[in-house]
Amino acid sequence: MEKTHLHKYKLRDLNRKTAEPYYVYICTHQQCSHNIRVELVDGKLAECNRCNEPFVMKLAKLKHGSKFAVKPHCDDCTKSKQRTKDEKKRKSIESSIDELLNTVL
Repeated sequence: MEKTHLHKYKLRDLNRKTAEPYYVYICTHQQCSHNIRVELVDGKLAECNRCNEPFVMKLAKLKHGSKFAVKPHCDDCTKSKQRTKDEKKRKSIESSIDELLNTVL
């Protein structure tokens, strides 16, 4: 009997005959043939495509406008513009504090 695993998904369009797409997420593990319709992934546990840690898939986070994420990843691996700005501000504040501490000590 095979060991169970968390699915690591990739987006595929299975409809080839008409213009209307039929999107599914397929598991990319070598011995797995699992696939699931995109609308049904909400709340499912999956493996992140970037850090390989488990995360809960949320349809609202996977859909960007009219497109779905090709390789879903967790919130920790998402780099939004606001998060990047906040990190830069935090680093500059930390460096300023370090400089002040070095001059005082």
